[in-house]
Amino acid sequence: MSDTLAALRAAIIDAPADRIARLVFADALDEIGSPSDAARAEFIRAQIAMEPLYDGDPERERLAARCQELFAENWIDWWRPVCVSMGLPEPYVPRHGLRARLRRLFGEERPIGAPYKVSSIAWSVGSEEHAVAAQFIAGFPELLYFHVYPPNASPELFARWAEAVPLARLRLGPIFNDESGSLVDGPHLVKVVELTFDRLSARAAAILARSPHTKGLTALNLLPLDPDAEVVQMLVHNPTWAGLRSLRLTGVISPAALHTLAESCTLEQLEELSFGVAEVPEPLHIPGGAIGAVVDDIIASFLRTRPMPPGPIIGADYWPALFELARSPVLPRLRRLWVHDFDLLSPFAETLLYERDPGNFEPFFSDECVLAVADALNPDKLERLELPRSRLSFACWEELARRFGPRVVLT
Repeated sequence: MSDTLAALRAAIIDAPADRIARLVFADALDEIGSPSDAARAEFIRAQIAMEPLYDGDPERERLAARCQELFAENWIDWWRPVCVSMGLPEPYVPRHGLRARLRRLFGEERPIGAPYKVSSIAWSVGSEEHAVAAQFIAGFPELLYFHVYPPNASPELFARWAEAVPLARLRLGPIFNDESGSLVDGPHLVKVVELTFDRLSARAAAILARSPHTKGLTALNLLPLDPDAEVVQMLVHNPTWAGLRSLRLTGVISPAALHTLAESCTLEQLEELSFGVAEVPEPLHIPGGAIGAVVDDIIASFLRTRPMPPGPIIGADYWPALFELARSPVLPRLRRLWVHDFDLLSPFAETLLYERDPGNFEPFFSDECVLAVADALNPDKLERLELPRSRLSFACWEELARRFGPRVVLT
């Protein structure tokens, strides 16, 4: 790599959110003139051009298809320098010679690119063995995903990654215990703008909320293991995250937690909000003995993957919180609002009830609370409103469609 490219690469790693440096890097690659460098330059420009485009835009689809072709042909060359920097094995490429031919003859040849698996559609490369995957965004491996913690996981490991790639987005697997919770804080997060947690304990959420290294966050996506009001308050009443624009609570939150979000949110730049709702039954009475222990283990295992607030919760319990949200300053700022239904059975039952007796159908959300939310949204700013179809009345569907047209999506 030339001194110019090395300096530009260092600038990209130092400022991962800066797209200008990447475009300059692409121009420098073009000046070299080799086909491989031209492919990398085209890939960088195409991915950057895709970023402001929405799904379904024909131009985005065209660019995405071209990026898939370029990535499939060149990912090994683009990923190899990262492996060298991190001490990971380089992607396997078959060699020539008698020994290599004999291995192929007797079926001992490894797959090309091993130990890594690649997804050209997602522009990602990963290794199960090393518990890491990376997604190329704007031409570089900008998003790292540690789906489980490797044995040598530590803040120092993440700091090394931050020196090897323009680490702007970090996704971490389940964080259950106090020891792993300490990994959500550290200098490696200073340049990260988007954080995703597959599952996050209350203690880890508290560490994250107090971290002085997360001031640059613009997007936070997480599934809280304890989706209660206290945890939600830590996340939304936080002056450290003054620039946070997107908050996605990917699990079910309780009506009390939704009320806390409406009452305590200080995220003045918030433009995207997502949360889940569900009907939660009363806690099961589990008998003692061996059978009870087995049932208890099954329930605990289920809740680790799909945590729920304590029941009972019915649809009407959410109505006061939705009215409170409508009166708060949160909704008028939003460009996108998603409300997801996490009840796997009730939507089908409710759809069936509506089709059988629409006159007596009582939806999960009342028309009044849904329309109060709609009234609070700024129609000049709103880009997308996504709601669970089976939780609304037909009259509510029609009214939302009349107001927002294709911007409302009923799932």
